[in-house]
Amino acid sequence: MKIKQWLALWLCAALGSQVAMVRAEEFSVSDVLARQEIEYLQRWYARATDLIGTNQADNIEAGRKIYHRIFTPDAAIQASDPTGAYFKVTGPDEWVDVVDGALSVFDSTQHLLGTQIVDIESLPDENGQGGVASMSSYLQAWHHDPDRVIDIYLGTYVSKVRYTQGLGWQIYDMRLEKVAGEVFDKSQ
Repeated sequence: MKIKQWLALWLCAALGSQVAMVRAEEFSVSDVLARQEIEYLQRWYARATDLIGTNQADNIEAGRKIYHRIFTPDAAIQASDPTGAYFKVTGPDEWVDVVDGALSVFDSTQHLLGTQIVDIESLPDENGQGGVASMSSYLQAWHHDPDRVIDIYLGTYVSKVRYTQGLGWQIYDMRLEKVAGEVFDKSQ
């Protein structure tokens, strides 16, 4: 490589890193880390829900364990059914019962998250106190029954989260709003 080409590449890299540094300074490292941790709550939720949807006792308990990590013990959790009515429960154990009942008719499920938007109201202080945020997450859920139907559910999770010292961010209020969906009858 000629020296002029090397200098040109070095200059581009150096200028690019300066531009990136300016952009990175718009958000604190704590802010970026909190956003990622908050987004992962909903991702872990999707994983736990699919574990519960396997209808296997050990997987249901693994899903329950994840729910206990991501939800506060008193979390208000609700979701709409196909008619638009809401199910509402308190706490992760009651939600496991709802999810297990709803998904037990299927042999497999897959909950896919798309766009996630986190709005941080406040970060925890240096003592781990405080910290409040909200998040919306787009959902596309696929539910399969080998003999009857394929059920596609599109929705948006609207979650409120807070920082719990020693545990990190947790969801204390989650609502799943149905946007659209379709059920394909495989028997016809």
